[in-house]
Amino acid sequence: MKPEQFLFGCAYYDEYMPVSRIDEDFRLMKEANMNVIRIAESTWSTWEQQEGKFDFSSLIRMLEGARKYGLSVIIGTPTYAFPSWLSDLDPEVLTTTASGHALYGHRQLTDLNNPTYRKYTERVLRKLLEKCRPYNDIIIGYQLDNETRSAGAAGKIAQQIFAQRMKERFHGDLEAFNKEFGMDYWSNKVHSWEKFPDVRGTINGSLDAEYRAFLRDTVTEFLAWLKDIIDDYRAPGQFITHNFDFAWTGYSFGMQPEVNQKDAASFMDIPGVDAYHPSAELLTGTEISMAGAIGRSLKKENYLVLETQAQGRPSWTPFSGQLTLQALSHLASGAGSVMYWHWHSIHNAYETYWKGILSHNLKPNAPYRELHAFGAMMAEHGAKLSYLKKTSGVAILLDNRSLTGIDEFPLNGEEAFKGDSSCDYNHMMRRWYDACYRNNIEVDFVYCDDDFSSYKLLIIPALYACSDTTLNSIRAFIGNGGHVIITPKSFFCDEFLKVRADDQPYDMTDLTGGTYDEFSVPSVPVKLKGSLPLTGTASEFIEFYRINEDDTSALASYDHPYYGDFAAVMRRENVTTVGCLLDNHDTEAVLKDCLEHAGITVPEVSFPVIVKKGINKDGEEITFVLNYSMDASEHTIEKGCSEVINGNTYRSGDKVTLKPWGYLILEACASA
Repeated sequence: MKPEQFLFGCAYYDEYMPVSRIDEDFRLMKEANMNVIRIAESTWSTWEQQEGKFDFSSLIRMLEGARKYGLSVIIGTPTYAFPSWLSDLDPEVLTTTASGHALYGHRQLTDLNNPTYRKYTERVLRKLLEKCRPYNDIIIGYQLDNETRSAGAAGKIAQQIFAQRMKERFHGDLEAFNKEFGMDYWSNKVHSWEKFPDVRGTINGSLDAEYRAFLRDTVTEFLAWLKDIIDDYRAPGQFITHNFDFAWTGYSFGMQPEVNQKDAASFMDIPGVDAYHPSAELLTGTEISMAGAIGRSLKKENYLVLETQAQGRPSWTPFSGQLTLQALSHLASGAGSVMYWHWHSIHNAYETYWKGILSHNLKPNAPYRELHAFGAMMAEHGAKLSYLKKTSGVAILLDNRSLTGIDEFPLNGEEAFKGDSSCDYNHMMRRWYDACYRNNIEVDFVYCDDDFSSYKLLIIPALYACSDTTLNSIRAFIGNGGHVIITPKSFFCDEFLKVRADDQPYDMTDLTGGTYDEFSVPSVPVKLKGSLPLTGTASEFIEFYRINEDDTSALASYDHPYYGDFAAVMRRENVTTVGCLLDNHDTEAVLKDCLEHAGITVPEVSFPVIVKKGINKDGEEITFVLNYSMDASEHTIEKGCSEVINGNTYRSGDKVTLKPWGYLILEACASA
């Protein structure tokens, strides 16, 4: 129940067009060898302008056009942006947050638990699915909602559900709840499940984090509810997906803090991602690769790219060749599709200047012509290059509870910021992921409940919240010969963010060979020294590690009259512990040393030339060599191979020049 062919296409909105031009648009898509459109997720108010009065004529026009031009269709549920009359019927459909009651207008401001919203959502969805039934020959799948999140819902209904779940978790024992969350502090004890205090006012970071975990579960439950409705209508072979997005710093950056994506993906046939990133001179491919690694992590297999940029923001207007390079980068990461948001640039409203493939004049342009050429390439080679199976010896452990915990308890000890910071979880994770990417170390992401025994090296970024179960899994991994890199603020708290009343890192000191009970944000940057080629400073956070010198080596320490007694980087057997936040250069230096120690070869080639490999459906190894540079780059061929696109053959040691933003796609060849 998954797509078999490579999917190449875009989101399409007849409803947004200044004039209806389905024939012209679908003809252009077909000429560019596009084979799929994604529709319907944003236009509830067009189809039900008045409560109970439906008009699906635009939907039918698109479906008829898709059938005429041989395009497959993915139907999105029209649930993440609702019509204004619904909030008139029940104002509580709009979320209430710590900032107050939301105003109508923006998308994704819905209380997903609101029964009025659920009632009318189910009605419009069932009406839509009835209209789709005659088109099951072209509908290949359904997308649940769109980049779903909880919108910080903290209205009466959501809080009642949360209090009930706390009651169930603690078997009705209020004293056990109060003790676990430390509610004695500032006289915050809860004395009645029925009169549970409003969580918006809590000063208890553990309780606030637990409520945010509840909101993540709400998203999972909502998406599962939508899937159950679609199951009443979908035909055999039609898949279920969702377009998961990422933490946002102006572009896709890290793990999404508002969704347990692995849980939500568990009942889908194939997960999808929405990947956006800087372009022009700032294009590196890092975010594409990261999005792919997270996409693969959700079900330990391939994923779809349901949204990515064609032109996007004005600062992202691509240089010639970049759209092709970006699309190939998705395939090199294991994607089975490349789909753009969106076909045409919108002529008014919020996303007027988030440009699609066509510009506002709706005529073929440079992006269209480049994608036209890419489509021709994929019409011939798409089956060989898509849905690649990826394997890696290195994994990075992701954990949403730790992300939330560091939001609630920042490294600098100040009040919770819940925003962008160079010391937040995703920035700390990205230092290690980016170091791997730049050195052509392909990485998987894993989660606390995964089996990571097959990896040689496990990188643990800021595992602030760690249950005993996870701790035992990591200890077992180390005990079985696995190598780990432990970074600051790991193993500090239990899963409820209660700080462990023991030596730090908790229950790991025998494996790290060192411990600390002091930490600091240094007043001035502190230079590093030691056997590793470190050139930077520790400026953001330091744990004062004292090591057991009998069995532990200090690979780096601090060039400082007071901090000099503490280890900055230390190793005991197969455990490397980093006690401070390193800059990018020094992160790479520690990574390379750990890779060598774990018996993993560090490739000679590094960024801006990125090399990715995978096994296709026919069991063939495909190698992508991608040049993320304004300059030409010379690449040395590893072993005898041929180019997939033009058949050129190479021998081991041959030199090939990559054009700026150019690429090679290689497969083994017996004659080379």
